[in-house]
Amino acid sequence: MGKDHLYLNFIFVFGLIVFLLVGGIVGYRMIEGWDWFEALYMTVISFSTVGFREISPLSPAGRLFTIFLILFGLVTIALLSASVTTWFVSSQIFARRKIQKMKKQISNLKNHIIICGGGETAKTVIKEFFQSRKPFVVIEQKPEIVSELREMFPELLIIEGDATKDEVLEEANIKNAYGLITTMPVDADNLFIVVSANDLNPNMIIISRAVDPHTENKLYKAGANYVIVPNVLEGTRMASVILRPTLVSFLEVMMSSTDITFRLEEINVPPDSNLVEKTLGEVRIPQRTGLIVIALKRAADSEWIFNPVSSTMLHKNDKLIVLGDSERILKLHSILKE
Repeated sequence: MGKDHLYLNFIFVFGLIVFLLVGGIVGYRMIEGWDWFEALYMTVISFSTVGFREISPLSPAGRLFTIFLILFGLVTIALLSASVTTWFVSSQIFARRKIQKMKKQISNLKNHIIICGGGETAKTVIKEFFQSRKPFVVIEQKPEIVSELREMFPELLIIEGDATKDEVLEEANIKNAYGLITTMPVDADNLFIVVSANDLNPNMIIISRAVDPHTENKLYKAGANYVIVPNVLEGTRMASVILRPTLVSFLEVMMSSTDITFRLEEINVPPDSNLVEKTLGEVRIPQRTGLIVIALKRAADSEWIFNPVSSTMLHKNDKLIVLGDSERILKLHSILKE
């Protein structure tokens, strides 16, 4: 049963109740000559069938009117009960279907990101992924935070569960995931998640938050590829704002602004691309796409090459840092797949 049909049922039942109240009040005033309050009181106790005594002895016409009022009241209450029950059952079925649909969507994900935790840090990550249109799923244990996230992001794929448990990570389809980000407020939970994730999918990229800087090395040893320490990061950023305010402002705009067409983007060179073992001069990325190649990171030794020259050779799984709009970036992706 659709929601519109349920709403119409409630409107119909509400209309019946109003009709009974008005009809009962007018009927008792005309038949028995009672005042407004007495007529209202008698009407309510009649159609609700509570069994209280009459205000004063009824005339034969009043008794007949009361019989019809009670019968219509019983029908109205039955309809109201049926509507409430149907609404409750339909809501439960709708919620269950929504969860089942979400689970199916999650099971079909590939190369997605798993975000563990739903706090303020996670909300920022979620906004970035929605903006970048990257597939991801969130795991959060607290029901109130889950409800808040669903209200903020109606299209969010979210699992209500404990991310430190293997079965919950498996429900998030971790074996087909590209990476995992854990933003838990307790370092012990982050450490446990990193260990479990590394065991379930050793090929994925794992990024962890570290509240205490002393746990950074432990997280790296547990299998994290990157560890973010908020206190250290905030201090570095504050100093940079003072020392290089224009540069920091430029980078913030390029990384997160939705009002600008040009953005910085990381592009991976696939192993099977026909651009592998060719120079940037031969590939002619700026000429073919209009993108600016700012830097290149070697896959073999993680060496950074800034402002690479035309003779720079591309190898498999190298990372290109380019500047341009989304259409040009998509064009580069298609060229890499040729």
